[in-house]
Amino acid sequence: MTFKQEQMQEIFERVLPGITPGEKERRELKIIADLLLERINSFAKQFQVKGILVGSAARDTWISGEHDIDLFILFPETANRKTLETTGLDIARKVLFDADKIEERYAEHPYLHGMMNNYKIDIVPCFNIKDTKNIKSAVDRTPHHNNFVKKYIKTCERDVRLAKQFLKAAGIYGSELRTHGFSGYLTELLIIHYGSFEALLKASLRWKPGTTIDIKKHATHKHDDPLVVIDPTDHKRNVAAALSLDNICRFIDIARNFLKNPCIEYFSKPAHKLVYQEEIEQLFHRRGTELIGITFHKPCIVEDTLYPQLEKMRNAVEKLLTRHDFRIINSNYIVLNADIYLIFELFETKLPMVKKHIGPPVWLKDNAEKFKAKYHKKSGNLSYIYIKDGKYTLNIQRVYTTPTSLFQSELLTCGLGKHITQVIKQDGFSTLSDHELFAIEHPEFRTFLYHLLTHKQDF
Repeated sequence: MTFKQEQMQEIFERVLPGITPGEKERRELKIIADLLLERINSFAKQFQVKGILVGSAARDTWISGEHDIDLFILFPETANRKTLETTGLDIARKVLFDADKIEERYAEHPYLHGMMNNYKIDIVPCFNIKDTKNIKSAVDRTPHHNNFVKKYIKTCERDVRLAKQFLKAAGIYGSELRTHGFSGYLTELLIIHYGSFEALLKASLRWKPGTTIDIKKHATHKHDDPLVVIDPTDHKRNVAAALSLDNICRFIDIARNFLKNPCIEYFSKPAHKLVYQEEIEQLFHRRGTELIGITFHKPCIVEDTLYPQLEKMRNAVEKLLTRHDFRIINSNYIVLNADIYLIFELFETKLPMVKKHIGPPVWLKDNAEKFKAKYHKKSGNLSYIYIKDGKYTLNIQRVYTTPTSLFQSELLTCGLGKHITQVIKQDGFSTLSDHELFAIEHPEFRTFLYHLLTHKQDF
């Protein structure tokens, strides 16, 4: 064992006690899970369904302090979707009758989320399929995932915990569409494939877009995702489909840095830097750029519906700005309580009234004549038609000289996503200048602005 390997093993041994559940914590989770399973099976008996515990709690790959209990209600494969949804939610509500709070959520079909004794509980109905070729909904695979991981994880639970903690500290854990990170199941499969956390780190240095991992050697479909990890329980599915290229590259970069210089800080998320208004303003003035913000009310939809729409809106507004000659350096969005802020850093927020308009080459007779007929003595021309580089050219009056005027007229025309469009039509939106953005006192917003301008990463 090399000195670096000894260093790493020493760090792992220091990290593990803080992330491995102790006997008391395990016992408490088991009591709650068993109670809820007993309730499910009691209420569900008449419907010929049963409950099972799935997820990291069932596979012993959960991290201490994270009290998530995932329970699935298995309906016969012959049941119809309506029965599964209505009866499943009915049973879930009876099971969580004494929960601190409950909330109906929606994946491919409704399920119930609740809080009980500080445990986050999801009760999800699914079809008890024998073969994943016959899945009726995406969640039907989960019991099969459970069985596979429990069978093959062997003694690697500690390595899964180390990997999860490493990814969490880097901010790239979680398959939600908000994060586009590594899911728990993906992390478990990577450890099963490579055999240890250290081996995963080293192997990641050889990853490149298109890297494919197929544990069962049974893939039948081609995937164009940056990383492809074929689901051992479903030969058509890529478990890493939600993982973004940037987050793969962040993992490779952080893994490389850790292997080069192992230290325990890679396993703890740094405290948020407290950012002051003066610091943001100084940073902004050094950059010599301009900021413009759009703010509007948050639609009442789940995160996995909201964040794809926010990404769609950001891309659409970037195209709108570019189409009207505003040059973008960076953009991002943040959800703060009931409001959303979409911020753009631009080279300028005030364009001259004049716009250079380039027409067709002189030798394309038909096009040339149409161009000249259209623009000859047209109101708003700021020059005569002239020839430059063999093309008819003239200076015309710009329609929008500021992003604010552009947004007021064109924002709702550029494809913002269904729910965002609805809320903006109903409640409107506001544009915010750099000074108005700096004046927002929320600490999380100031941290967001700081990261927008600096791209600071913790490792």
